[in-house]
Amino acid sequence: MAHESAVHEALKKHFGHSKFKSDLQEKAVKCAVKKKQDVYVSMPTGSGKSLCFQLPGLMSENQITIVFSPLLALIKDQIDHLTKLKVPADSLNSKMSTKERDRVIMDLKAVRTNLKFLYITPEQAATKFFQDLLQTLHKHNKLAYFAVDEAHCVSQWGHDFRPDYLKLGELRSKYSDVIWLALTATASREVKEDIYKQLRLHQPVAQFSTPSFRKNLFYDIVYKNSIEDDFQHLADFARHCLGNPKEFKDTPKPQRGCGIVYCRTRDQVERMAIGVTKQGIGAVAYHAGLKTGERTEVQEAWMRGDQPIICATNSFGMGVDKPSVRFVIHWDVPQNVAAYYQESGRAGRDGLQSYCRLYYGREDVRSIRFLLQNDAHRARGRGDKELLTERAIKQFEKITEFCERTTCRHKLFSDFFGDPTPDCSGQCDVCKRPKKAEKALEMFHRLCMDDAFKSHISLQDCADLYEGEF
Repeated sequence: MAHESAVHEALKKHFGHSKFKSDLQEKAVKCAVKKKQDVYVSMPTGSGKSLCFQLPGLMSENQITIVFSPLLALIKDQIDHLTKLKVPADSLNSKMSTKERDRVIMDLKAVRTNLKFLYITPEQAATKFFQDLLQTLHKHNKLAYFAVDEAHCVSQWGHDFRPDYLKLGELRSKYSDVIWLALTATASREVKEDIYKQLRLHQPVAQFSTPSFRKNLFYDIVYKNSIEDDFQHLADFARHCLGNPKEFKDTPKPQRGCGIVYCRTRDQVERMAIGVTKQGIGAVAYHAGLKTGERTEVQEAWMRGDQPIICATNSFGMGVDKPSVRFVIHWDVPQNVAAYYQESGRAGRDGLQSYCRLYYGREDVRSIRFLLQNDAHRARGRGDKELLTERAIKQFEKITEFCERTTCRHKLFSDFFGDPTPDCSGQCDVCKRPKKAEKALEMFHRLCMDDAFKSHISLQDCADLYEGEF
């Protein structure tokens, strides 16, 4: 078929690939190219989600795809990637000089524009200047698609809600003939339905989703009150995940195994990086307290393979695509299941065996619950704000339930996302070692009791529980 051969020719020409990463990716692209209906794509980062709008955009002659993205750093990464492929892409943002801005506008208004992708934040999309620009582009039939990256940000049910995303739905009313492509790595059923509603996608929406189950990821939970030396325990686990030291050294730096350790506060990030480094394994700290240049250098050092571990707050990771992440550790309990799934899912994007560990402690739970309840108290009587804080509390309770149950970790994810129950095949602590998982949880509960230290449980008992088990 001419249509199908054109898609494969464009894939080879622009991206150098002879085939798609998956059948789902291929189907999503071919559907978008037809421009018959709006498209929803939910795939893990690293599975080729961006190509689902980039290839159709490239196949739209003398037209531009408008891409809405939440962060300037994400926009820069995507533009840099496309530039390397010799694909004309640019952005309009508040940090550009007048000269740069004028250059982009001139290109957009040219009779035959060179530009194929214009990246913009939702905040910029709401400005009168941009609205006028869209009208001009639409009048001259230059709009190929509206693509919404990180589409879960539009949903108040989502873990990363951004109010400015809500304004995007207004564009659908103004440009009802332009096809919309909504893309996300993480969305529960209620978030997906909210995306459809808020973006005013035309029904029936073409839906392309991968199940949440990642068969190469091993999930486990370690209870903090059961370990004696925090940094040593974590460093030993990291060494296990990184594998044979000789093979590690013989591998080119950028391809070496590496890991991410998520901590809740900047102070904890700094302490963790120092503590792990003292255990003989290189770690660097990344958080919003560092200057922009410092953050960039830390991230690039980790990407290059100069340091195997990056300790970070959850501000790190969106848009970061490093295939060789062998482990993701959460030193503190995340605020909800969706955030945990997305952050831990940065491991093993190359399909190789990788590990996701959560260190769980009641003190962390009490701290986060206290902060959330304070937010709820301040939001009382403030309509949407009150509703959002109530949802945040409910979502946090789900993650604590996740940690204090002995049910297959993958099943808990699939239930949350509304997927069929997967065949875990021993890819979590509960399914691999059910009796030990039950004993660990029992010890955790006993140690949490007021009279815990009157019992005969010792840290040595707990050490025996985890000995030799990674």
